[in-house]
Amino acid sequence: MGKVGNFILGTLIGVAAGAVVAYLLGPAQNSRFDATYQSRLDRALDEGRKAEEARAAQMRLEFAQAKKRVATGE
Repeated sequence: MGKVGNFILGTLIGVAAGAVVAYLLGPAQNSRFDATYQSRLDRALDEGRKAEEARAAQMRLEFAQAKKRVATGE
């Protein structure tokens, strides 16, 4: 591939990378630029943290119940 081909390929890769970054870090739908602003990435991270906390609480409960069963000999 010649210099022109490499330039065009690099430009296309740069445009694609820019579009991905703009999508991830850009404003989420129906959001305003104020104190409650969240990008799609921020929103996804928050949802992941909430899911992690809920799953951890569920696992702690299951562990406590299993420990109780072992202690009582069930």
